[in-house]
Amino acid sequence: MTNLTSESGWRVFLGSFLLLIITYAVYFVRYPMWSFSTIEPIFALLIVSYLVVLVVALVLIKKDMKKPLSDLFRFHSLRLIIVGLGFAVLFQVIWFSVSLGLGGTLEFFSFPSLSGFEVYAYYSLPIAFALYLTFAIFGAFAEEVTYRGYVQTRISSKYGSVIGIFVSTILFSLQHIHIFQLNWITTFFEGQFIYVVFFGVFDGYLFIKSKGDIWTVFAFHGLMNAFNVSLPIQVTTGFIYTDWLRTIISFTLLILILRFLPSISMYGSEKTKQKIS
Repeated sequence: MTNLTSESGWRVFLGSFLLLIITYAVYFVRYPMWSFSTIEPIFALLIVSYLVVLVVALVLIKKDMKKPLSDLFRFHSLRLIIVGLGFAVLFQVIWFSVSLGLGGTLEFFSFPSLSGFEVYAYYSLPIAFALYLTFAIFGAFAEEVTYRGYVQTRISSKYGSVIGIFVSTILFSLQHIHIFQLNWITTFFEGQFIYVVFFGVFDGYLFIKSKGDIWTVFAFHGLMNAFNVSLPIQVTTGFIYTDWLRTIISFTLLILILRFLPSISMYGSEKTKQKIS
């Protein structure tokens, strides 16, 4: 990694805030799309909007950090990918278990579905769902490159891993806010905010434990998103703070498990470990 510690402090944050501004600019441009009556063009535009942010992040990695993209996308170990996927599965097990333990009940619905987009019509449910899944997985890839590959790595180079995780988590959370939909902002802070923050903290820690392997965090994030849009299960509960509580418990347990996971299990082999040190 290029040594950036000699830079003045404020310059390290410029690219990160530029990405957030560009993200909001993209939201502003795509805002009228929510008036569409069918969902397929909306998903297509959502994918394109993530592509724009991804391209900007890649340019910043190459120009701002002076880092070859081949370094970011180097494949290190299949075991790392399995670790990322395993944590995504483990989260589901813990989350549903905690939900049931807090008195929740399971409700099953038909598959495939367009959970969260039920008010929209569609030309073809399989095509609409395929676009939904593509948007979820590609969005995970774009966000990992942006907020772990660039923001966290950039900030950590100057201020250390803890500050890197903190800043990347804050910006990762803020980019989920659709600032041009005021009613959505209230809903976000009442529900999704806690999940996104704890997700960002765990994901940033996983990025550190995997020695900056982008494929590990993408495997975790991508499968988590795939579960979110495809699992035909909903948990209902009468306790008002259940969603916050089960999210906090689930991610805290994941962090503790990751904390005590032997490093040799994370890096696959001594030979692989040497390559990525």
